[in-house]
Amino acid sequence: MKRKIINDLILLLGVFCFVYYLGMGIFVRFGQSMLWLWPLGGTVCLVRYFLVRRSIRTGERVPLPRWFIVLWRVCLAAGFAFFFFVEYFVCAGAFEQAPAELDCVIVLGAKVNATAPSGALRQRIDAAAGYLEANPDTLCIASGGQGDDEGISEAQCIRDNLMALGIDGARIVLEDRSVDTYTNLQNSIPLLPEGTRTVGIVTSDFHVFRSLRTAAFQGWDYEFYGIPARSSRSGFLHYAVREFCAIVVSTLEGNL
Repeated sequence: MKRKIINDLILLLGVFCFVYYLGMGIFVRFGQSMLWLWPLGGTVCLVRYFLVRRSIRTGERVPLPRWFIVLWRVCLAAGFAFFFFVEYFVCAGAFEQAPAELDCVIVLGAKVNATAPSGALRQRIDAAAGYLEANPDTLCIASGGQGDDEGISEAQCIRDNLMALGIDGARIVLEDRSVDTYTNLQNSIPLLPEGTRTVGIVTSDFHVFRSLRTAAFQGWDYEFYGIPARSSRSGFLHYAVREFCAIVVSTLEGNL
């Protein structure tokens, strides 16, 4: 009975993966990074469900070697333990609170659609504008290059939209050569005004932990704080899972 209940839960998890994939694709876009993880996970769950269901119905063992099943369970348990360990820090970073009157904030770029900010970039711009309005002495570095499918650089898009929200353009410095989180920070640090001690990093909530770890790993002599831009509640699950993969890759590349 216990085995059947667990198997039914695996079926529900598989169905959820497919439904979530369709929901994210329809209401956000199917082309977003690593969305394929959800149908892949759903397929694994369904295969497992039907194998065990057949075993329960016929009384026969699952047609896989015993050593393979044991190895699979050990690897799965270790993988989930590591995943949830990392996700704890990702979720904690989403609730970072920066102190007032930071010397400077760096706004990390995201996708630009023609000349308009994507949803993620709009959220970062709004978070930056809120902080800059509340702290009029804080300067800003808008960071992000221009991709082949972008009409203007991400930095220019950030600056234009901050100014449209009432932020004085004289407070905003452009850094328009970056292509990822590492180069966002690497290229922005030399642009910090002399005497800067405290720096805020404005980025999506799920991205705060990796951004702060990237900054800390470089050994720069500044105090870094995260300023989270709230992502959608429905999308956070996918973004947090995707962020786990990005953290693993960045660690292997030596950037964390």
